[in-house]
Amino acid sequence: MDFNRIWTVMKAEFLHIIRDPISLIISLIMPLFMLFLCTYCLSFELKDLRIAVFDMDKSVESKRYIKTLDNSSCFKVSYDLLEYDDAFDIMLRGNTRCVVIIPPGFSREISSNKPAKIQTFIDGTDTNAALNIGNYLSVINASYSYEIANEVLNKQGLHLNLQPVKLIPRVWYNQSLREFTYSVTGTFSLSILGFIPILSALAIVREKESGSIQQIFASPIQSYEYIAGKMSPYVIMLSLDFILIIIFGLWWFELPFRGSFLPICIATFFNVFASVAIGFFISTLTKNQLTAMLLGIIFTLMPSFLFVDALISIDTFPVGWEAVSFFFPGKYYTTIIRAEILKGTGFMDYWKDALSLLIYCLVLFSICALIVKKKKI
Repeated sequence: MDFNRIWTVMKAEFLHIIRDPISLIISLIMPLFMLFLCTYCLSFELKDLRIAVFDMDKSVESKRYIKTLDNSSCFKVSYDLLEYDDAFDIMLRGNTRCVVIIPPGFSREISSNKPAKIQTFIDGTDTNAALNIGNYLSVINASYSYEIANEVLNKQGLHLNLQPVKLIPRVWYNQSLREFTYSVTGTFSLSILGFIPILSALAIVREKESGSIQQIFASPIQSYEYIAGKMSPYVIMLSLDFILIIIFGLWWFELPFRGSFLPICIATFFNVFASVAIGFFISTLTKNQLTAMLLGIIFTLMPSFLFVDALISIDTFPVGWEAVSFFFPGKYYTTIIRAEILKGTGFMDYWKDALSLLIYCLVLFSICALIVKKKKI
């Protein structure tokens, strides 16, 4: 291996990246933008959902129930309906996803120690949101019912355990169940696989379009030296960029850090390497920059939201689709990054993912070098 040849290619590629403001902005700004975009906008947590209430009872108990809903962190009573038909109109217009209807006689049923029924309309166009709304309503309703039953028993001088079996959960690694703790660690991987292959996919294609790739074939440089020289600027620059983004993300979102930073740096380097290699692989198969960019979006940016275990757990996928995730290096990186940041586990607990990431890099680098060697680009 001639390092002078590799350095020559590296220097030329570094100069091109620096002189190309678009590539430089994408390299430095886009990862940070994606970190904020995915963390703040892609939220699956139900908070302050606007709901409508039609109180037909107008009693102290019904107002107390409405106040219970409004005081929760999940719902905000934004609409007080005057007619029953208004429930259908407000749901149809999409102003709310949930309408709670308290029937007349609600307080009378409670006073008579009879089950009081409350009707709820839930917009089912978004299945996950509808399930979450129903679950949250059930929890709030159960808590309210427990308070009412306990008050009735106390008035009668009885003290019964209304919860004979009590579940005491202990949450590890994310005790407060902050969604940021989960989504931020996943976004680190999502950002790398989401845009790096698109950026690096243009590297070889530019030389194809200009015709300068023929000079490479005529020179004594080896294919692996050429690929190593072209990839190195992207790997070095983007690895440093993402390490800084991880440090910033840990500080800005106040994430706990229980592990060692060195494994994170090494894993970030190899994940960036693998993502750049994906871009170069796409670059060797395409003839123009537009095609390379479109393939990068189709095969990396879009699937990365699903198959890197960033925002949606892969464990919920069917077996066949779960197997697809093994073709994306972000899957292994997400496991490593969460293990180090949130759990503080040692290398032996995720060595399979680390080895898989390393093998992924070597295999894809070899494929790219082989394609260049056979001049099939």
